[in-house]
Amino acid sequence: MKGLLNGKKLNPWIFWPPFLIFVIASILSIVAFDDFTGAINAIFNWVVTNFGWFFTISAFGAVVLCAVVFFSSAGKIKFGGKDAEPEFKTWEWFAISLTAGIGTGIVFWGVAEPITHFSSPPPGLGIESFSAEAANFAMRTVFLHWTFTPYALYILFAIPIALAIYNYNQPFKVSSGLYFLIGDRCSGWIGKATDALTIFALAGGVAAVLGAGLLQMGSGLNFLFNIPITPVLWIIIAIVIIASYTISSYTGLDKGIKFLANQNTKIFLGTMIFVFVVGPTTFILDIGTQGFGEFLSNFLNQSFYLSPVAEGSWPTWWTVYFWANWLAFAPIVGLFLVRLTKGRTIREFIAVNLIAPALFGMVWFAVYGGAAIHAQLNGIMDLSASMAEHGLEHAIFSFFQMFPLGGIISVVFLITIAVSFITLADSMTSTLAMVSTRGLEETEEAPLVLKIFWGVFIGVISVVMIVYAGVDGFKMLSNLAGFPIAFLLIGIGASLIKGLYYPDAVWFKQVGKVQKNHNKKEQEV
Repeated sequence: MKGLLNGKKLNPWIFWPPFLIFVIASILSIVAFDDFTGAINAIFNWVVTNFGWFFTISAFGAVVLCAVVFFSSAGKIKFGGKDAEPEFKTWEWFAISLTAGIGTGIVFWGVAEPITHFSSPPPGLGIESFSAEAANFAMRTVFLHWTFTPYALYILFAIPIALAIYNYNQPFKVSSGLYFLIGDRCSGWIGKATDALTIFALAGGVAAVLGAGLLQMGSGLNFLFNIPITPVLWIIIAIVIIASYTISSYTGLDKGIKFLANQNTKIFLGTMIFVFVVGPTTFILDIGTQGFGEFLSNFLNQSFYLSPVAEGSWPTWWTVYFWANWLAFAPIVGLFLVRLTKGRTIREFIAVNLIAPALFGMVWFAVYGGAAIHAQLNGIMDLSASMAEHGLEHAIFSFFQMFPLGGIISVVFLITIAVSFITLADSMTSTLAMVSTRGLEETEEAPLVLKIFWGVFIGVISVVMIVYAGVDGFKMLSNLAGFPIAFLLIGIGASLIKGLYYPDAVWFKQVGKVQKNHNKKEQEV
């Protein structure tokens, strides 16, 4: 085994707990699906119902703290010290950040979520379906769910981790982000528990996302080529996807992920420009501009909307659900983004990894959501009925049929979906493999055997979910991990504040390997 790991050692306390949990969950989901899913859903429902306020405050706090750091003098600190040089060009950096973050999500929800809110706004708000007010609500809601807040959660984890790794010589793992708060204890049981929890959350999250991707790609093949949707089709798609991201993972970050992210982002831009030019351009510009204004003016209200008086479940199963999902992904996505930060200042990092992808997401939903609402509003296509009949995964393929060359564009977009999932799985499995290995530097690639293991394991879990069990139980199981990670977010935020603004405070005793004076010099710009 040691030979297979290139002389490195498996970290058993980080690797085995999440692995065993998912094996047990897989068995339970097959032999006792109703009981398993019912129990997990009940627990998750209890968590989001009783702690929705906690998820809400945590997510909003991440946005505020990122804004404070961006505009403060701490934004000038360079990861790796003043002489460090960046490894990636800015475009490559942005493309990898975009596709490793929410790229798969905007593909799935670009049409489905705006139409869902347009046709079924929260009952507690008294908004009439398919009205102008419903359109405004739909646009500001997708802007809230898919722009600044999710990336703020990623970035809030990434900054203290990157600072600890590049400026304080700490190991490449999520728990290093707690270094400024608890010192070398982040290498003890607290650190091991933290890293195991984040692996569990991400592995389940990626498996659930890949499971949804298999459903969407199967739906696309059925829609375009009349191929029957069967478990055999899902398994064939899964084999192709697993093989693709495993091969890409083998080539490493500098080749595989960078190449895929570049192509993926170019296809994103190409299809988005096509819809904007061929579609209702003026309407898209109008509703996008108005939606942006609605987003800004309602950001505080909607960020904290929980509907306690009306007792509606909408905030629980939309906004709070999304925050739990983002939190489950945030630590490992943040750790992955750390690999791209050396030689960049904190302000540059926030600009390229938070602001730029958030603005891209806003344009994406303005174009796709705006065109979809226009079609629904003017009777061009009843996308709401199509989703009700065929499922959310069908929405994007119905959407493209109202454009010239719709069949060709649908095929292109089907390829886009595949590349998006390959890119996400590649970046995440590579990071999982790194965290599972002892003694890796941030510039080293994880052992191939662990990349293959995590890639195949996540792929198998996703197939089990949709073929034998169903995706809901695993989605809830993964999102449940977002609950303790919300507490971890508080610790990470405190560590960030401590590391940036109070490095010499007496309540923190630095016992690391690097001397304090050396660290202070390394942080100078």
